[in-house]
Amino acid sequence: MKITDIITRNNIFLDFTSLSKKALFKNIAEKVNKQTDANQNEILDKLNHREKLGSTNLGDGIAIPHAKINGITKIFSLFIRTENLIDFSSSDKKGVDLIFVIIAPEESKTEHLLALSTISKFLRVEKNITKLRKLKTSEAIFNLFLKSSAS
Repeated sequence: MKITDIITRNNIFLDFTSLSKKALFKNIAEKVNKQTDANQNEILDKLNHREKLGSTNLGDGIAIPHAKINGITKIFSLFIRTENLIDFSSSDKKGVDLIFVIIAPEESKTEHLLALSTISKFLRVEKNITKLRKLKTSEAIFNLFLKSSAS
């Protein structure tokens, strides 16, 4: 699986403003609902439930909130870069500004884990993280995803 298999040009959001994780998850649920017809309340509930199990904050300002829901047939992902740091209650006490969201079908087994692995592999390259913070347009970020998929 390549990162461009799960994140499309239209699902990259820059300079996103949310004052809290709660507000961020609400915005995510709205965006997923508009593009998939999945139930917005279920998306929000599942994201919050997953976060209660343990923070999806990886540290260094990066989080990968994820959930499995009914109503979709394939993996749906977003990349969000926020203007402000959002508290994800992590041990490093740093806020999050780079967010990869994965919404998978409820019955997904390996595909869900493969999407997490694909994003994690991309994030292991330090220069990718630096570029995610510096690039100015969603097109430039998508091109970064394309280049990483080619290597």
